[in-house]
Amino acid sequence: MNNLKQILQNINENGYLIQPFGVMKEAFEYYKKTLLLTATTMLLFIFSASFIGSFTMIQTGLLDATATPEEIQSQLLDLINQITEPPLLFYYLAITVIVNAIASILVAGYYKINAEAALNKTPSFLSVFKYFVSVKGLYIFIIQIFLNLAGVFISTLLKEVNLEMVSVIITWLINILTVFTTPLIIFGKMSPFMALKTSINVVNKQPIPIMLTLILNYFLASSGLFLFLIGVLFTVPYLFSVYFTLYKQIIGYNIEEN
Repeated sequence: MNNLKQILQNINENGYLIQPFGVMKEAFEYYKKTLLLTATTMLLFIFSASFIGSFTMIQTGLLDATATPEEIQSQLLDLINQITEPPLLFYYLAITVIVNAIASILVAGYYKINAEAALNKTPSFLSVFKYFVSVKGLYIFIIQIFLNLAGVFISTLLKEVNLEMVSVIITWLINILTVFTTPLIIFGKMSPFMALKTSINVVNKQPIPIMLTLILNYFLASSGLFLFLIGVLFTVPYLFSVYFTLYKQIIGYNIEEN
């Protein structure tokens, strides 16, 4: 931790130097080693969440399991209309916040396997789910619940005054400012809110290079949306490699985490 403190102090005093294309080049090397494992576990998570969601809706009477496909489609459309108004709106927002927080623990596992790739180790399936049984996973869950609730609160307020675009921009800025929160928890062994504060401080020191790097790669990853689920499974794992590489190049992966 003393080493990390020295690194952060040096960043605070002298800043840092990163090159977007240098980050992309290094990230692509990790991406090649982690793609299959990341895509497989993402697909497993999506199917598991879908199954649990469908089962819950059937048990609560929101969907009729005996209905025909056409009737189920009609029920789903009706449900979508209902969740835009209370009380289902509040349930929907609460579930979204919790699912996003759980998914963030999975993302921490993707940081871990990228770190293994950086050390020329074979990425492990168990490493992906490592933080689900770790206090670090609890820390990630806590801070993501806080950030998601803050995001929902801000978005709801701005949408009430017809400022949806401002809401999108603020959400995007929050994501950039907090980009180092999770790796600082799992690699830097920081507490949730200390990691959040540190991430904001590091990004604020020189925000332009980080913003340019992320914007460039967001556009690249968004191309996967045109190919739907298959495309997303190929492009989103690359973003996780970019996030890890940014952390490694700016703060440095602390091998003492092992």
